[in-house]
Amino acid sequence: MRIILLAILFILTTNVGLNGKSNDIDSNLSEIIRQARNDEPINWIPDEQLKDADPQQVLSLLALYEKDRSWIVRRMVHLYEVRLARLHLRLDIKREVVCRLVRTLVDPNSGLARHCYEWLLFFTENDFSSESKAILHQALARENINRHHVLICGVANIQEELPHLRELLIDEMAYSNDPKTRHSRKWYFTLGWSARLARARMGVKEDVAKCIKLAELEQDSDERVLRILPDIGYIRQPEAIRYLQKYLESDKRLPPVKPTAPGELYASRVMHILAESLKNYPVKKKEARNYTEQEIDVCRKWMSEQTKWDIIR
Repeated sequence: MRIILLAILFILTTNVGLNGKSNDIDSNLSEIIRQARNDEPINWIPDEQLKDADPQQVLSLLALYEKDRSWIVRRMVHLYEVRLARLHLRLDIKREVVCRLVRTLVDPNSGLARHCYEWLLFFTENDFSSESKAILHQALARENINRHHVLICGVANIQEELPHLRELLIDEMAYSNDPKTRHSRKWYFTLGWSARLARARMGVKEDVAKCIKLAELEQDSDERVLRILPDIGYIRQPEAIRYLQKYLESDKRLPPVKPTAPGELYASRVMHILAESLKNYPVKKKEARNYTEQEIDVCRKWMSEQTKWDIIR
């Protein structure tokens, strides 16, 4: 899902769409909304036009369609909002976009909660306003807590939620060994694990250490790389980066998808995680994860030379 969403964003940011200057945004946006509603080919507004436009004006126009009856239109509106935040690196714009995404994230009837969760992971704690944090606080006070809300709480670094998140923790190993949960989902899909990850992201050292220990206790190393290492990457703490570095150094491979081709390197998976976690990482993230051995070697050397990482949080 995450790859699909990022592919959509890539198409939007590279497509040569409707021509026109910033004052044409209103008419162009109205036209693509009409196209979306009628399931017609959409002429996306290109980056150059969005860069020239007043971002507050565009956000005001997009707000008119956030409750549109069409799911496609609502998704497209949020995509444009995310693009604006990426193109206009102003704190007020990013905070407004984040607040809109958070509102949709916690709306059980939006149909876009998973999408908003994926987009919100690419923002940092400073992009969450007091209003966004208040919305998340209310969501976490509900009876049935959503694990995605918990994880975004960690991204927002809402320290006041730490006691509440502690109450959600479970003993993951006891859960794994309990005959009653033998056929249940794995411990790393539970709400308790999400709460532990969120606490680790917010700097609780005992939870950072426990997350890494639990990852190592997973007996299936392929499953660890595929399912658990991305969670470790979410933590964005030095200990987590150091743990991921160990797998960057590995020459082991995942099982091959095709008999005629070797399986993907563990290091390739970790390259993907580190590229979105560290500033100045020497190789840009590739959605296809087709990192060359030379690129992996460059990153291995770079990681070994760092005395301190500049972590994106």
